[in-house]
Amino acid sequence: MPAPVETGRFNHAALNTSDVARSVAFYTKVLGFYEVPRPNFSFAGSWLYSDGLGMMLHLIHDGRFVPQMSPLGTRTNHLAFRVADYEKAVEQLAQHGIEVVRRVLPDHGYRQAFFYDPDFNLIELGEWPDVEKMVI
Repeated sequence: MPAPVETGRFNHAALNTSDVARSVAFYTKVLGFYEVPRPNFSFAGSWLYSDGLGMMLHLIHDGRFVPQMSPLGTRTNHLAFRVADYEKAVEQLAQHGIEVVRRVLPDHGYRQAFFYDPDFNLIELGEWPDVEKMVI
């Protein structure tokens, strides 16, 4: 069997958006990302960076993309970010007018908060230990 590909640190996630400016405002004002230079592509978009995550989020405008809200479920594609202070994060989301669905991870007790961005991409904020500290 061939050896697996040696990958490095996670670099970015890309999300379609129906409104680049609206999405940039959400990710910068609510989640603390900031814009970084982006190549001169033939389509609109934005590259955002988070120091805390050490990763980028690429927003890609797609005029055919129609945001569709579905019942908020925790078993669908989503972005998940660890937060240092869960209660503070949930309170700050409320201050931004964002409703969350709270969950507690079975068998571990870690708290999670799920919510949508303006294009109904699901986001999770949660508290977890460092992966290195998790024992299987």
